Amino acid sequence: MSLKYNEKNYPYIELDGGYQIVIQEDRCNHDEPFATKARQEINDNPDHIARAVEEVRHLVAADERFNLPFHEDWYVTTYLRAGANDPQETYKILADTGYQKSTNCEYFCDLASIRHVFDEGLVWIVPERDEDGSVVIVVESGKKWNPSKVSLVQLNTACNAAISALMQSEEAQIHGYKMIIDVEGLSMTQILQFTPQSTKIMLDQLDKCSPIRLKTVHTVNNGMVYNVLFSIMKPLMSKRMREKMMIHGRNWNELGKHISLKVLPPRFGGTSKAPAYDGRLFGDLMMHFNEWMQRMHGFGFKRKYYVKGAQ
Repeated sequence: MSLKYNEKNYPYIELDGGYQIVIQEDRCNHDEPFATKARQEINDNPDHIARAVEEVRHLVAADERFNLPFHEDWYVTTYLRAGANDPQETYKILADTGYQKSTNCEYFCDLASIRHVFDEGLVWIVPERDEDGSVVIVVESGKKWNPSKVSLVQLNTACNAAISALMQSEEAQIHGYKMIIDVEGLSMTQILQFTPQSTKIMLDQLDKCSPIRLKTVHTVNNGMVYNVLFSIMKPLMSKRMREKMMIHGRNWNELGKHISLKVLPPRFGGTSKAPAYDGRLFGDLMMHFNEWMQRMHGFGFKRKYYVKGAQ
């Protein structure tokens, strides 16, 4: 297992058995009819996109708060796909993201400051794509998470960073992502980290600000203690987010109705042969995107529209 670079100098993790962890892709690798179906779901065709890009540019130009690289088509197209190619929805995602950056700057930091979150194996990507092309991101919020080493802000920031890095993958832009949150061994010490404010920020960033389309969120290995956390989260969720949130416990067959068990590791009831990999390797991969992500963090609202007290 090692970090390597392909002929385009894109980084990837090479795993035993021919498996790879890939983030940066400039084409959709899924064959038809998968790509066709996904494009139909988000109305992703050249004529519509051309019109939608111009409409988004018009909406943003009329809003003096924004500082965005709208001369770069890929940036507009990425957020359009996140908004299912609906210009109004795309504008809303951009505005909500700008608001988050202007009020909660600590969630948009240098990747070096959260490198340890990846090294601890708390946020990682399943080697294989789901059968519908979705990327599967795993967040370890149970016994593997030590809040004295990794704060809730850092955990959420690392999660957001992994999602943002997928902006460089046309595959992810088109097919979206699904999230598995493993809360096995969740304790009251961890639950106490979830204040209503921090929980609302976390949910809003997933629900309203993702540059890649979020399909579903799956909580697994939950016990009775999780009910306390869910009681904090539920009133803060939008209707759309509640519809995407699913709680499975250890019912792997139920999980398999939403994510193919063929691509999941045995610990989640899956049958994938892909080997587990060290979090430090994923940290190495993510650090490749540090400079690029700092540039992305600079896009949003102009500094004069930042909320007082934000850095």
